[in-house]
Amino acid sequence: MTDLDQRIASVLREHAEGAVDIDRLTAGAVTGGRRRLRRRRAVFGGLALVALLGGLTVVPGLPGVDRPLTGPAAPAVPDGAAPPLMRAAPGAAAAPEVVGTDAGVLHFGVDTTRVRYLSWEASQGRETVGLDVGDGRKVTVELARSSQTLRDASAEGVPFEVAALAEEAAFDGRTSTLTVDGMPIQVRQWRPVPGLYARASVSAQQDTALTVAAEALRLTEARRCGAPVRVTTVPDGARVASCRVNVTGFPRLVTARFNIARADNHQMSVSYQYAAEISPQTVDRNMTIGGRPAHLYSAQDRIELLGVPKSRLLADYGWPEQGFDKLDAALVLGGVQVAPDPTRPETWD
Repeated sequence: MTDLDQRIASVLREHAEGAVDIDRLTAGAVTGGRRRLRRRRAVFGGLALVALLGGLTVVPGLPGVDRPLTGPAAPAVPDGAAPPLMRAAPGAAAAPEVVGTDAGVLHFGVDTTRVRYLSWEASQGRETVGLDVGDGRKVTVELARSSQTLRDASAEGVPFEVAALAEEAAFDGRTSTLTVDGMPIQVRQWRPVPGLYARASVSAQQDTALTVAAEALRLTEARRCGAPVRVTTVPDGARVASCRVNVTGFPRLVTARFNIARADNHQMSVSYQYAAEISPQTVDRNMTIGGRPAHLYSAQDRIELLGVPKSRLLADYGWPEQGFDKLDAALVLGGVQVAPDPTRPETWD
């Protein structure tokens, strides 16, 4: 068993009967603890959730939109997972007005021969992906319909100092350098097409990784956020407000989290974990959902759907996610679709 396998198994055993915290799971399995997690959030280090989304330089004829790649060849990257293609949905280049409006859709893709997905996310009016460009650097690229959206907050793992740069006039394609906790951060902001704002960030001495990531963007396609697990049913008046998937440890570890919300700010979270070294199930069935075994953790306002191989699938509807009940949670879990084999992205459609 490798060091990564041991970390995954250790964290999963620790949570076998308790609350499932995907962020802690990912940090523990990949970065080895809270100390590295804090450092990761400050300087983009580690292998936990890093958010990155596609953008291009501000010049006529953008790579990924209407001209071929012209940048230097990127280092080779290992095969990984990618969100499923949605052929009927428009890409960001053709319909910038839809970016950030549907938590189930990413209106972009990347050239996976040049970069590897680490994560992807749609929430709060932004679409984000995390990319490994092949040199050990983790780039964060965010896409939104306004500079204000990018100024209000930064992506998971990105210091807030980066968000403060998002003034309207700053989206001119130039690279800015920040120093946060003694570490250099390269930030590039631009407008790929009218009505679209992009920001790319990386912790590095130079901005080469930003160029590689930008050249790999495909703004003419759209992809589904929910994979390898998909939420298909929600209670009346509710919607899937956010989707976040982490494939940093793929194929041995995949995690996903969905936030379901109502207009009155009531929320419910659905979390999914697949791990090759997951511990055997230690809870018994005390309810059924659509004929499938499930376990109600009444003290925690949580339901777990049982019997998903090497996986845990839970809905939390209690504190601090209030306003929903166990019937709502059962409805959502009953409609969740899980890919037949989370280690094979071709089964995620």
